[in-house]
Amino acid sequence: MREHLYSARDWFVQKADGIHAKMWLAVLSFTESCVFVIPPDPLLVAMTLARKDKWIKYVTIVTVASIVGATIGYGIGAIVFDTIGVRLIAFYHLQEYMAQATELIHKSVFVFTFTAAFTPIPFKVAVLAAGFTKANFFAFIIATIGGRGARYALIAFVAKVFGNHAAHIMKRFWVYTTIIGVCILVFYFGYLLFW
Repeated sequence: MREHLYSARDWFVQKADGIHAKMWLAVLSFTESCVFVIPPDPLLVAMTLARKDKWIKYVTIVTVASIVGATIGYGIGAIVFDTIGVRLIAFYHLQEYMAQATELIHKSVFVFTFTAAFTPIPFKVAVLAAGFTKANFFAFIIATIGGRGARYALIAFVAKVFGNHAAHIMKRFWVYTTIIGVCILVFYFGYLLFW
């Protein structure tokens, strides 16, 4: 297992130094939002460590690509969920999460989408659920822009400021963020149910 982690880290470092790094960053960000499982975060960190002066440019690339991917994912959920969407959910074994996400999207598309966009909660589930339920697209896209933009800006900024210690800091941060995000969802939707 440790060998796989080192080889994955080496791959990201190699891509960060390559001439096609920005393309890889956009591709990973785009696909992670709608169909694929590999997040762009490690590559964003590696690229920021390599060129700290370009961190804002990298954040812009990764955020825009993620928003475009989320828009395509919304379309998959809205138009071809029965053929493509179902297979994606089954492939990643996310059927239970999809059922929960659909229920949460019905209650507040903005709160759930923003939380999923910012935290390590699988974002593609929120995206497909939003499309499947034909949720308010404006609220969905604003939440996506805010959540993804804030997430990637934070990751790149921490990498820029803390350098090689960024990975350790972010690991702890995402644990706490996930806990807080889940608590926000529970309290918010509990409030909607009982008040």
